[in-house]
Amino acid sequence: MQSSGAASLEATALPDFEGLERLSLPVGQEDVLAGADDVRVGMDAAVAVAIVQLNRPARRNALTQGMMDRLVALLAQLDRNDAVRAVVLMGTRKGAFSAGADIGELTRLTTGEAHERKFLSDLNGAFEGFSKPIIAAVEGIALGGGFEVALACDIIYAAEDAKFGLPEVTIGTIPGAGGTQRLVRALGKFKAMELILQRQTISGEELAQRGLVNRAFKSDEDVVLEAKNLAARIAAYSRPVVRMAKQAVLAAENHHLNAGMAVEKQLYYMTFALDDFKVGTEAFLNKQQPDFKHH
Repeated sequence: MQSSGAASLEATALPDFEGLERLSLPVGQEDVLAGADDVRVGMDAAVAVAIVQLNRPARRNALTQGMMDRLVALLAQLDRNDAVRAVVLMGTRKGAFSAGADIGELTRLTTGEAHERKFLSDLNGAFEGFSKPIIAAVEGIALGGGFEVALACDIIYAAEDAKFGLPEVTIGTIPGAGGTQRLVRALGKFKAMELILQRQTISGEELAQRGLVNRAFKSDEDVVLEAKNLAARIAAYSRPVVRMAKQAVLAAENHHLNAGMAVEKQLYYMTFALDDFKVGTEAFLNKQQPDFKHH
C-alpha cells in the first residue's frame, strides 16, 4: 500500500473528539470535504487510530448522497495512510448512530437512475475493500442504512439500549446496502425475516446475546472510548498480520470451506516472510513484549 505518512495530519482540534488531530484528504480530494462537516475524521497518532464521525445530529445522522461520497473518500484515504492501523466509526455522542438513508433524497431516485449510478455499490465496496479493522461504536438508533453501515464494519460495540432495525418495508422498499444478506448470516433466516418483515427493533443487549454485537455497554460506560481502546490494542499488533487475519476471516463469507481453508493457508505461509514474524516469535521465546515494525 502507498503510504500517506504523518504529513497528512493537521493539528486542528475537534471539540468533541477530545483534542484529536484533524486528518486531511490528500491533494486532489479536498473538494470532497469542502463546505461540509457532516462526516469528520480525527486521528490519535500515538496509537495509530482514526475516529470517523457521522455528524448530522439534527437529522439523526440520516445519510445523504454527499455524506456517503465523503465516507467513501475518507475510507480510501485511511486505507492508504500507513499512520492509521485501525478505525472507529461513531455517530453522535449519546445520540443517534444513523437513522438510515435520507428519505427526502431517496424519493427523488428512480429505478433507472439507481441502476445508472449503481446506488450504494460504492459504499458497500468501500467497506468490503477496506483492509484495516473498522469498529462501529453504536449509541442511540442504527436503523435502515445506519444498521447496514454498522453491519459492514468488522466489530460492533454498542450501548445496551441502542436500537437496531431494518424498517424499510414500512416505506415501501427493502434494505439495499447488504442488510438482508448480512443479517441472515449473523442471525439466521428466521430472525432476519422477523426483523425485516415486521419492522422489529432489537437492542444492543439482545444482539450481544445473539453474537452479532461483540460487546454491549451499560449507560454509565463510554462506548466510543471502549471502541477506541480496542482499536488501539489491535493497532499495536503487526499491520500486515492484522490485514491478513482480517482477509482470512472474510474469506469464510465469500468461499465454501475448502476454498476458505486454502486462502487461510496461503496467508498463513505468507506471514513467515514478514520481519514481524521474526520479531514476534523471538519476543515470545525471550519472554518479552514484541516491538512490531509493521512489515
